[in-house]
Amino acid sequence: MMKSIYGKLICGFLITIVFSFSVAGYVALRSNYDQIADMAQNELSATSEYVVGILNSLEDTNINDIMDQYAISSEINITLYSPNYGYYTYGGNKYAPSKEMMKRYYYDDSKNGCYAEQKSIQSYGSKTNIRDMDVYVYVQKDTSYEKSIFANSAVLILGCVFLSGNLVFIAIADIIVKPITRLTNATKELSKGNYSVRVNYVGDDEISRLNQGFNQMAQQLAKQEETRQKFISDISHEFQTPLTAIQGFANILKEEDLPKEQRQKYADIILFHSKRLSTLSKNMLQLTLLEREEVELEFTTFSIVEQLLRVISTQENQAILKDIEIEFERPRKDAMVYGDEQRLEQVWINIISNAIKYTDKGGLITIRVKKTSREVEVSIEDTGHGMSKEVISHIFERFYREDKARSVEGNGLGLSIVKSIIDLHHGNIDVISQVDVGSTFIIKLPSERKSFDLKEKLSLNRKD
Repeated sequence: MMKSIYGKLICGFLITIVFSFSVAGYVALRSNYDQIADMAQNELSATSEYVVGILNSLEDTNINDIMDQYAISSEINITLYSPNYGYYTYGGNKYAPSKEMMKRYYYDDSKNGCYAEQKSIQSYGSKTNIRDMDVYVYVQKDTSYEKSIFANSAVLILGCVFLSGNLVFIAIADIIVKPITRLTNATKELSKGNYSVRVNYVGDDEISRLNQGFNQMAQQLAKQEETRQKFISDISHEFQTPLTAIQGFANILKEEDLPKEQRQKYADIILFHSKRLSTLSKNMLQLTLLEREEVELEFTTFSIVEQLLRVISTQENQAILKDIEIEFERPRKDAMVYGDEQRLEQVWINIISNAIKYTDKGGLITIRVKKTSREVEVSIEDTGHGMSKEVISHIFERFYREDKARSVEGNGLGLSIVKSIIDLHHGNIDVISQVDVGSTFIIKLPSERKSFDLKEKLSLNRKD
């Protein structure tokens, strides 16, 4: 039981209650006993004076009977001694001092007007004058009964509080432990691969926030599992298509009587698909490294205008083949950016080549560069097929390709790589598109004024 949180709560409560009740009971008993002792002393002092008054006023014929009845009724033991008066005790002699003891008290001046306590017996002795004789009056009272009444009441009260407190705490502990138990069971289900499991708990406390965190985690894992399954399906499809083509045409090439022209044609097809597989593998590896941020970027400050001119020159041949014009609107002043020049060049190549792929003959691609005090904005606009809002929400996902775009060469990894590179540069990429009108990609990157990246900032903060 101690291994569970329920058992720990109960044991902790019991230990706390026992310890706190022990301290409270001890303090209460000591305080009550002191009050009983004070009351007994006041009563004994008043009784001593009352006894002296009775003895001075009563006749000798019935004085002993009256004193004995008074002592018994008041539950006080009375003892008198004087060399001339003699030794008398009333109320029973169970606790009464002996004659020799009273004699010592009589002649000991330190015992005059003295209070004493032995176990539960309170006593008071004083030398006084009774009928012109010095008499030592010694009165005693047993306070054990009063103390036992309070102790029994205290035990009864503490017992009731202890029992009721346990019942209430068990109910509260059950309320606390049940949601945790449900969460534990849900965690076990999640570990088995059941990502649809959820924990329902209404409230605004720590347990509710813990359950909400669990539900969010389960939802995220379910989404990741769905993405993983889709990734496996997509990558299987992407690999299967070129592999099937390679195998098919390789079998055809085995035929000895195949004409040279057809043999060359089929060899070129095999070469094309093998290059496609190689590119796909490289892109997958690159995307994996980028998403894990395992790529070391070489940050430098360079001219984005010169880089775009260089990329445009490499893509012009493809554009000319489709009679597509690439128009570059250069800024008045050169625009400098701070980033990895090689990685950013790949961004422009991927976006511009996509624009050429999805733009019909006679189309236009416009590239603009704007510079602000903190960033450089590059927009690449085409007059191509355009995209719907649904497509735009998925274009940066791995292997995503719109159905009508599957006839165009590609593997659906280019824009995912673009997004990862832009994120590593702490930049931003937006897409504005309209079906059958065209698309515009807007990329914002840090300018030359940002001289270090986020990781460098973090390292500097640690040094501070």
